[in-house]
Amino acid sequence: MAVNERAKRIGVVVVHGIGEQRRFEHLDGQVRQLVAALKMRPGCEVSTEIHAGWDSPFGATAAAWSEGHPVSVFVREAGQLTQIEFHEVWWADVNEPYSLGKQIRFWLWTLAIWLIPEKRGSLLPQALHVTAPSQEGLSGRLKEIWIRMRLLGVAIVAVAAACSIGLITFLLERVLKIQAPDLLRTFVSYVAGVKLYNQKERRGPGLPGSPADFLDTLQEPPRVSVRRRMIQVLMSMARGQYERWYVLAHSLGSVVAFNGLMETAYTWPGYLDQETWDAARTAAPPLAGAHRSSWTVVGEPEAPARPVWLTSSELVYRSRVFERFQGFVTFGCPLEKFAALWPARVPITKEPAFRLGTRWFNIFDPTDPVSGVLTSFDVPDQHCCPSPTNLGFAAGPVLLLSHLKYLRASARGDGLADAFAHWVVTGDSSRMGKGPDWFMPGSARQRRRRVLAWCSWAMALALLCVAGGIVLPLAGRAVRGAVCESGAGLGELKVPLVHWQCTPSKAAAGTKS
Repeated sequence: MAVNERAKRIGVVVVHGIGEQRRFEHLDGQVRQLVAALKMRPGCEVSTEIHAGWDSPFGATAAAWSEGHPVSVFVREAGQLTQIEFHEVWWADVNEPYSLGKQIRFWLWTLAIWLIPEKRGSLLPQALHVTAPSQEGLSGRLKEIWIRMRLLGVAIVAVAAACSIGLITFLLERVLKIQAPDLLRTFVSYVAGVKLYNQKERRGPGLPGSPADFLDTLQEPPRVSVRRRMIQVLMSMARGQYERWYVLAHSLGSVVAFNGLMETAYTWPGYLDQETWDAARTAAPPLAGAHRSSWTVVGEPEAPARPVWLTSSELVYRSRVFERFQGFVTFGCPLEKFAALWPARVPITKEPAFRLGTRWFNIFDPTDPVSGVLTSFDVPDQHCCPSPTNLGFAAGPVLLLSHLKYLRASARGDGLADAFAHWVVTGDSSRMGKGPDWFMPGSARQRRRRVLAWCSWAMALALLCVAGGIVLPLAGRAVRGAVCESGAGLGELKVPLVHWQCTPSKAAAGTKS
């Protein structure tokens, strides 16, 4: 790069879904696909830089990455140099630590998720500044019943999986440190994430588990900790002086991203530290400060709590925060399920902040049961919430596994990674939805993939039942043998709900004789 050459600076926020990914792992995987897509563009030169952190722990096995924008991708195309700076919203550590108690609570939740009471409103003062997604009338109620029935079906498959491959993968993962296949981990991660987002408190190890809220969110739901990560990164994007910036959110990360984008101006300060707040107030132009005379303060929000160093009249200027925000992409997104069952968890703000032309693309695949067409988020005022453009994409032929296959570069240059990379570099979103792997909602392609999904569910349930019939008797004999050999006694063994006849081993029989 020439000394005086100035690159266009573009920002991208990457938000991961629920899982056990470590810091920067999701960012690394997503950027790899985008870099691959960029390199396939004719006449495009690409280079990547990792920004190292200043401090690393003693004996570290890997270099530290910067907390700000750890990855920059430089693109030279048609004589124009562009610098894309990637930021990650990482919140996997908010998930509860693994324990027997967590495992039991998880399976109880799985069996009851389809019966979890709806959450349609909030009594918090800030609720006056938001509205719930549209789920009114008979059609809304029928949609809720249909989603609950689908969740019941998923729970039945989950129980069958727990009685077969679940037992095997549990031993492999906990004893031999062999991870469960992506097919199983996708379902477990998704249900665990929905559970976490609806919990009132975070629990630690043990049974039932003691409260384990983070220090900055004591006595607040764990979703407040998750939203804090999102809000802080959004503020850093606003302060970054980018020419334009985007949000790319996967799976339950779509809910996290949507919550951050819809958070009201008066509650924003509760997610920020004093240093960030002072920087926002002194920015040019200011991103935060006193409210206008026309603003009505409706009362102190209960979650998150407002900082004690903040006056009651100060808030964030969201229209300035999102002034250069170009749009966002959600893929493998469960927002419609939240809108049907727990709409108060995904409220739409009544405060205008987005400029006209801000785009929202929602990518779905019928073989991915987590995703879905969004029909509940169209609002009259596009300044409050951009209407989602639903686009089908054949992410993969395998049920559940397709949830992990959306963002991939295509040799034809028409994959999701290719379309998003083109949007980021040029500002042109016209390639979204163009190509043989794309289809529109209600199309014949969608119906065929829906049939494929239902056939896959039926086949999976049948195979899991057969596997359970094989694994459970083997597991029962193994447990009985272990108990009998442990000195529980020869002859008849009686414990609650169990009546076993222990057969003396050859060694024991020889000693007795």
